[in-house]
Amino acid sequence: MERTHCTADAKHIRHFLDCCEGNWHQCVYVRCVSCKAPGYCRQPDFLYHPDPEGKPCVLPMRDARLLFARLPEPTECAGALTMEQFISLYRPYLEKEGLLEAPCLPEALLRLQEAACYDW
Repeated sequence: MERTHCTADAKHIRHFLDCCEGNWHQCVYVRCVSCKAPGYCRQPDFLYHPDPEGKPCVLPMRDARLLFARLPEPTECAGALTMEQFISLYRPYLEKEGLLEAPCLPEALLRLQEAACYDW
């Protein structure tokens, strides 16, 4: 059965769309080719755009499929990275947040960012 709803929180999706001005072409496509949690991730690739503080704001490709009329392609994005390159770029932030040992970094990063949307 095909999914008909996004798994990311609506408030987070709004934050992501604000960061990239609703245009996935301004995002960076991150391809996860060496998943540490096979079977856990249904679509480990994700888009990201730096938020106003420079933190990576992520959107899983499984949700991008539902949100955008066209499926984002790496060659049509502002850039493309492997997961290893993404980790290298954001290592200090990921270490500070304790995410480097997560079985699925994209999922852990998404959950951290969703929780920040409700930081009251």
